[in-house]
Amino acid sequence: MSCHEIRESLEGYIAGDLDDLEASRVAEHLATCPACAVAYEETRLLVGELKDLRNAFQPTCVFEEVPDVSAYARKREDAAGREGAAGLERHAAPGDGARGTRGGVPGRSWSRAWAVAAAVLLVALVGALAVATVPSLAQKLPLPVGSAIADLEHENQLMRAQNQAMRDRIDKLEARVNELTGDDVNVVPTSEDDVPDEVTMAVQQVVIEFITAQYAGDLERMKELATPALQARIDASPDEYLRDGAGTVSIAQMTDVSIYEGLYMTFVRMSDTKEFTDSQYQENFGVKKLGETYLVESMETDA
Repeated sequence: MSCHEIRESLEGYIAGDLDDLEASRVAEHLATCPACAVAYEETRLLVGELKDLRNAFQPTCVFEEVPDVSAYARKREDAAGREGAAGLERHAAPGDGARGTRGGVPGRSWSRAWAVAAAVLLVALVGALAVATVPSLAQKLPLPVGSAIADLEHENQLMRAQNQAMRDRIDKLEARVNELTGDDVNVVPTSEDDVPDEVTMAVQQVVIEFITAQYAGDLERMKELATPALQARIDASPDEYLRDGAGTVSIAQMTDVSIYEGLYMTFVRMSDTKEFTDSQYQENFGVKKLGETYLVESMETDA
């Protein structure tokens, strides 16, 4: 599915309205496309805020039982029929016109009342639609909803600014990674840690160089990029780290950098031309800064 198709499907995906196949396709795309993942998060938050706003509209009075208007009208008509003859006589009596009119046409005052009520309800509905469809009007209304929509718009403006800043940062990181690897690599934002871009780039660079050495079968270069603890593990089990028989590597995805137990963490998904030709595997890296140098402290392979 294209990015356009994915974004057209986001609301249905969030609401659970898509069938299993389409939902699976959307989920797979979101896992590999940072821009659509950001659009998904924006839509998810907006849908949640609109639900909260909808729940804020509470009626001031709720009928426990809906009045049966038709039954009431029939009752009034029956009463009018029983008094028909007497009513005609009273109509003919001099001086009784006003009283006879009230008795002989019992539905008019109620019809007028229902007409007024219907008009009031129509005005209320039009006002509600205006609030929902014209936020600028809603903000001017002397109601809690005006303030709520103003706050929501302000929050959305902040969120859009934050998302744009994230996009700019990811574009910068992707350009750097693509320059190092020669591949069209998606950098996936997963970290909530405030890691400076220069640190992220340094960590990603040492990881990419380590992967390149793995596939080149360059054991010495791998050890140069490793901490003393990892050097010892490489010497003990070199075959666990070398990939020189797997052909040419192609990096598909790389996360930005997070911090865990003093290590800078990043995860890389890749394929190659011999072992993983139809699928991908993942290497999870922990990087430590020793002095002014970033070195690989741990590397674990994941499916």
